[in-house]
Amino acid sequence: MMKDKLKEMDKKKLYLVIGFFVAIIIILFGGAFVYNKFFYKRSYTEIENIMVNASKNYLAKNKNRFPKNYNDVVTLSDSDLVGAEEMDTISEYLKDETSTCSGNVTVTNINGQYRYVPTLDCGNKYKTVTFIDYIKKMVPIKENGTGLYQLNDELVYRGDSPNNYIKFSGKTYRIVKFSGDSAVIIYTEKGSNIAWDDRYNTEKKMQMGINDYSVSRIKDTVDAFYKDDKKITPDNKLLVIAHNLEIGKRASKDTDKTGGLEKSAVIENQFAGLLPLYDYMNASLDSNCTTSVSASCMNYNYLSKFMYSWWTMTGNNQNTYSVYEIAGSGSSLLMNAGTNGYCRPVLYLSKDALYVSGDGSSENPYIVK
Repeated sequence: MMKDKLKEMDKKKLYLVIGFFVAIIIILFGGAFVYNKFFYKRSYTEIENIMVNASKNYLAKNKNRFPKNYNDVVTLSDSDLVGAEEMDTISEYLKDETSTCSGNVTVTNINGQYRYVPTLDCGNKYKTVTFIDYIKKMVPIKENGTGLYQLNDELVYRGDSPNNYIKFSGKTYRIVKFSGDSAVIIYTEKGSNIAWDDRYNTEKKMQMGINDYSVSRIKDTVDAFYKDDKKITPDNKLLVIAHNLEIGKRASKDTDKTGGLEKSAVIENQFAGLLPLYDYMNASLDSNCTTSVSASCMNYNYLSKFMYSWWTMTGNNQNTYSVYEIAGSGSSLLMNAGTNGYCRPVLYLSKDALYVSGDGSSENPYIVK
């Protein structure tokens, strides 16, 4: 009898303890919900993320709204997403009924994958900043010395040590220039030491390679670099846009630095390439950098400071077998395509890539998303 009473008391205590903990959980979760709903003010970055997630949910339910072809864009406004009950109004997230914010998300088709880019405009309080707009606002245009120059209708980094480092997909690059709809970046890590091309050359009647980038072995290596998810993660690939590669050839005495020679032949819609020679020449501040192989081009030129010799994308128009290589000394030389040099892929980042952080120095490189 006594044992039964004790058991009954133990059960009551157990139920009380369980009830107590259940009550605590309900209070905590209920309190968190109330705080989150009525008192918690979101940051602007959180609101941008909310808009992106709302857009993903909306398009999952409305698949006919997805952009259909490569580079097609669909824009969803915050009012679209609020009307579809995928998010609350921006003022509710900010807990500020007086705020005058608007937002949208652009959705771009990248070969069947989709890039979501939020834009939030809260007037003087906050505005989403693209990377290129950040550069234009924060980096002065130079007329002398190391830095960013207006050149050939592009923004070009020049000199010994410009602050043009960028960390992309965990790898280190340098920004060569901002051109049209993209930021052009070059891989600075060691990469592959390979022949530019190793095919049999009928002009030389030996295996010296053919200096046509469109059929070269190094193009295969560059394409493999882009496709390798360890080099560029799938998410980061969405920031890389297709670009026309400038593969025109030039003679050693050619003086053009506008890109006219290289642009005389292109391969369309490529996601990665190599650097055309005129970009190397334009990076130099030495006025004696006048021809394709001027030794002075290595002076005041950050691109001449990479370790190891590396290949450009530009062939010699005087024969079928030689290509411009930047030697370990930093000067541009004509080398047989069948010799070895390092492969430094060049990528083209979308104009709507967003600035996250950094000042471009080697210690604090730019980060984009």
